[in-house]
Amino acid sequence: MKEQSAIPLHFKKAGNGPVLIILHGLFGSLDNWQSFSKTLSEKFTVYTLDLRNHGKSPHTDSFSYPLMALDVIQFLEGNQLNRVYLLGHSMGGKVVLEMLHQAAPQIEKAIILDIAPKSYPRGHDSVFDAMFSLNLELTKTRIEADLKIMEYIPEFAVRQFILKNLDGDKEGNFFWKPNLKALYENYSEINKEINFKHPIQKDVLFVKGSLSPYLNTQDERTIIEFLPHAQFKEVEGAGHWIHADKPLELLEIVNLYFA
Repeated sequence: MKEQSAIPLHFKKAGNGPVLIILHGLFGSLDNWQSFSKTLSEKFTVYTLDLRNHGKSPHTDSFSYPLMALDVIQFLEGNQLNRVYLLGHSMGGKVVLEMLHQAAPQIEKAIILDIAPKSYPRGHDSVFDAMFSLNLELTKTRIEADLKIMEYIPEFAVRQFILKNLDGDKEGNFFWKPNLKALYENYSEINKEINFKHPIQKDVLFVKGSLSPYLNTQDERTIIEFLPHAQFKEVEGAGHWIHADKPLELLEIVNLYFA
């Protein structure tokens, strides 16, 4: 369906304390953040969300940062969450930046993981090729699926991340949880820049992995123009998936920044 309005998002809630919303990246879901959010729930009320066309949230033909931001803003309003911390990884980080651009009043502070507001070149074609290549009707086991997509994705860790999107029904038939068609057709939207029209006076921490190319010094200079209170931190030895590579270091950063 060509949905241009906000949609209800699937979510999980845990803990007590200040409200912390976690938004995953492309091909991710709230399931990727459960061990991380469990630890954070000792100090925060943690909501992990499935963004549209991911996880168990509704599938729509429409897919863009303004729409995803609208979904999350509606979620905050619907749950009467008025003062929140936001943690967004990669695509989820850009959703947070779009919410800041839209001046969402509920945001207290935010952490953006390994992404800048700029536009990015295509970088997921092999992933799309791998997922589209898998004949789900003929696939009987996850091992078979892994062997098939290995032709396109040689990196074991990346394959395991992608295969978390593979689910099965009661009859043992596999299906992809994300809306692959919509993600592929709207891939240019995922790579788009977040265009700030004027400076935003909010506290935002950008965290990058030292091994990741997604966020560089030039990006930091550009970010400061529109987010003058922005801070930057690098996690040594982490790649793009900082929460998977260096979870303890990231937990310490999150606890300190949102203290």
